[in-house]
Amino acid sequence: MVEATDIWKKFRLQKDRADSVGQLLFQMLPRRRKEKPETFWALQGISFDLPDGKSLGIVGNNGSGKSTLLKILTRTMQPTKGHFRTTGRTSALIELGAGFHPDFTGRENVYLNASLLGIRRAEVDRKIDGIIEFAELAPFIDVAVKYYSSGMYARLGFAVATSVEPDILVVDEVLAVGDEAFAQKCMDRILKMKGQGVSILLVSHDLGSVERLMDRAIWIDKGVLKAAGKPREVVLAYRDSMGQARSPTTLRAEKSDRSLQLREWTLSSNGKRVTRLQSGDPLTVQLTWYNEAAPFDGDLKLSLRRPDGLDVVVLSSRADAASISFPQGTSTVSVEATALHLASGRYDLHLLLQDATGARLFERHPLAELTVQAREKNAGVLLVPHIWRIN
Repeated sequence: MVEATDIWKKFRLQKDRADSVGQLLFQMLPRRRKEKPETFWALQGISFDLPDGKSLGIVGNNGSGKSTLLKILTRTMQPTKGHFRTTGRTSALIELGAGFHPDFTGRENVYLNASLLGIRRAEVDRKIDGIIEFAELAPFIDVAVKYYSSGMYARLGFAVATSVEPDILVVDEVLAVGDEAFAQKCMDRILKMKGQGVSILLVSHDLGSVERLMDRAIWIDKGVLKAAGKPREVVLAYRDSMGQARSPTTLRAEKSDRSLQLREWTLSSNGKRVTRLQSGDPLTVQLTWYNEAAPFDGDLKLSLRRPDGLDVVVLSSRADAASISFPQGTSTVSVEATALHLASGRYDLHLLLQDATGARLFERHPLAELTVQAREKNAGVLLVPHIWRIN
């Protein structure tokens, strides 16, 4: 169980800290007026509870205080005011490399990380083969982790965190740096643990996963709890706020110094622009970008999502091994689904652009709305072309 009551966290922003001996001596001069440090409240009165065996998704923009809250709940940081209570063993995956020593091998770090979680060596001996197998790092397990990529860090950290039989599992958005296949593998394990009665705290920008997999959700904005309740309602409120706060064509990257503009986008079928189409028709999405910064390679992901949050179709350039380069200036990217055999209904098209490290450069939730009309009724999600035969 997790119970947080009126959690506040304050940081002091010291802007005139000395970076050299010369600066330090200058600051020691008499009559020099020192700047007072600014006060920044990262969390302001956050309260919630998570019963045993339930799951909670935490959503919000970057810098809203989500990770600070998780650090407090895992006791790596103390709140300024308020209190919290957890029962049972807590296992956390919050930051890449946390609990790892860069000069130790992957195998040695498994033992180190487990010891920090209070797991005895004999127990790790029994589990280490399964940890290595799940992380898919057997060829590199005896290599120093300072040579690991961010995705390899995430694999090993998640494998350890979920193999120690915790009562509470806390996962931040570190899984975003991994490939899609491993991310799905991780979500499958999280669901399995949830079925076994483990309480789950998940911070994620994948709003569809929060809607589908979590029992409850909270939305934090600039350190303030804006909404709490059913995942669908919380995610809708968060998406509405993003639509009001962002201009229709421009979004500045939150994790990079690049500035991108989506100048124009179109949905078309058989050469005509559409907002509605018949099930089985093709669909082309064309995006015109303007990049003000240096050229870069990106991973473009488009998702068709039902109103209940289920991603029915996901098109990813990285998953398709389609290299997309964004030069400085204007560029156009298009993708064609040759036939969308969808059931009748309304679907939202969501857009996400990431760089090679997994950092989010641009996202729109949703980008557009698409209505599909099927020629025949079907109770499923997809209309699969088929033939009946009777012998």
